[in-house]
Amino acid sequence: MQLKHIILGAIIGTSLSACGATSKKMPEEAPKNKLTMNIPSWVLNPVVEDGIAATDCVKFSGNMSIDQKMASANARLALAQQIEIKVEGLDKTYASRVDSNDEMTTGTNFSSVSKQLTQQRLNGSRVIKSDIVDIGGQNHFCAMMTLSPTATKELFDAIMEQSKRNINPQDERFLYQEFKAAKAQEELDVTIKKLTN
Repeated sequence: MQLKHIILGAIIGTSLSACGATSKKMPEEAPKNKLTMNIPSWVLNPVVEDGIAATDCVKFSGNMSIDQKMASANARLALAQQIEIKVEGLDKTYASRVDSNDEMTTGTNFSSVSKQLTQQRLNGSRVIKSDIVDIGGQNHFCAMMTLSPTATKELFDAIMEQSKRNINPQDERFLYQEFKAAKAQEELDVTIKKLTN
């Protein structure tokens, strides 16, 4: 009889420890992404209506003045790269639009005239938001640089004019919408991923 109790106790004990082990082995639901959970949306996805925006963050050194200058300079560079990619998108969009209409046009491509114009226009860019942000448990100083809607339109108009292309008003409106579109931001994200891998 005692042997039965010992065997029964061993079986129950083994079953319970197996259940306990099983529950411990089950993975806990991991948070979506600990690194990006508390980062403000303006840092992750900088947007300004009818304009162009870019954000950059530098590790916080404790010297706000130096960190602000670094983050602003990096954000300005990111803004220039974003414009360059948007202009390359203009070239592709314009070429496919012309091809589909069987038109022949002459002129300089938009990319070749944009670099100097971009540098001139970036003088009008400004930081509209900055803050110390916790990224991965470390403080970073982040700055969002924008090119205002007016400056963005002026840049687009200057690129169109310098390209010496005859573009009808409807196509020009379409190209401007494409210039500001999220597609260019997506292409920028792909380019950045390639550079960082």
